[in-house]
Amino acid sequence: MNELYIFMNNISPLSETSYNIYMDMCKNKTFKAGTILTEIDTVPEYLYFIKTGVARSFSVTEKGVEYIRSLVSTNNILAATEALITKQPSKVACQCLTDCDVIVVDYNLLTQKCKENIEIAGWYTKILELHYMNSQKINTELLTMNATQRYLILQKRIPNIDNLINQYHIASRLGITPIQLSRIRKKLYSK
Repeated sequence: MNELYIFMNNISPLSETSYNIYMDMCKNKTFKAGTILTEIDTVPEYLYFIKTGVARSFSVTEKGVEYIRSLVSTNNILAATEALITKQPSKVACQCLTDCDVIVVDYNLLTQKCKENIEIAGWYTKILELHYMNSQKINTELLTMNATQRYLILQKRIPNIDNLINQYHIASRLGITPIQLSRIRKKLYSK
C-alpha cells in the first residue's frame, strides 16, 4: 500500500476505488522556492497538498508590508480557502519558500467528486475540520502565548525551520520583528 493512501486513510477511511478516483483528479508537481501558487486579487482554482517543503500564505498591506498567515510544511494543505469557497479574488497569496513537491487539486473537480462519492466527501469534510481546528489553535497561540513560546511550537511543527527559510519569514509568522526573533534565539541558545 502506498504511503499517501495510508496517510489519507488515517484522516478518514477511503476505499482503494475512492482513493484512485481522488488521485485521478490530482497532479504531482515540483515547484521551485519563490514560486507563487496563488496571487492576490486572482480567483484561485486549486488547493495544494505539500508533500515535501515549506510554503506560506500571506497578505500584503496597502503600504506593501507582508504578513504571513500560515507556514505549511510536509503533509499539509495550502490554499486561499476563503477565495476558493466564495469564488472571489483572493486577499491571500500562497508561495513556496523552499523547493516543494506538491499534489495540485482542482477545487471545482473536488467539490463535484464530493457530490458523487460519499467517501471523498467524508474525507474532505474531515480535512476542513482539521484545517479549522488548526486555525483556531494558531489563533489561540497568538493571543495567549509570548513570542518565545510561539517560536518553540513552530520549531516543533516544522523541524529545522531555522535552516529552511529566511528569519524574516519566521518573525512575520510569529508577529514580531526579525530583531526580536534574533534576541529570542540568542537567549534560547546561550543557555
